[in-house]
Amino acid sequence: MKATYLCPHCRGAINAGNNIILSAKTKSKKVGLILLHEEIGNYASEQSSSLSVEEGEVVDLFCPVCHESLNIPIKDALAKYIRIDENLKESFIVISRKYGERITFKVDENKHIESYGEKLSRYIDPDWFLLK
Repeated sequence: MKATYLCPHCRGAINAGNNIILSAKTKSKKVGLILLHEEIGNYASEQSSSLSVEEGEVVDLFCPVCHESLNIPIKDALAKYIRIDENLKESFIVISRKYGERITFKVDENKHIESYGEKLSRYIDPDWFLLK
């Protein structure tokens, strides 16, 4: 069994094939879908034709099932969703909402953090993941 990704609000599945599917909205009110590769640390992505996000632009991310925001409200430019692995272990995946910024954190139930990406120095505060 491969990993399943869920919305933290409705617990609806947000992955299909090899992609995590998120609804997105830009500051200029463009809306569409962003597909992220489901492998943690693989930053391949695609955008629907109605969405045109530029490198460095911050987007709001939403569940494509219930449309609730996945943004972490207190912390700037991060979003989160749930990952359930093949052993049924649940963890949060935290990603940057800044398009092209290669940052991913996996936070398990014991608050153990695995980090992936290139610009991690921006997040040196060890308690950022506790923000709801």
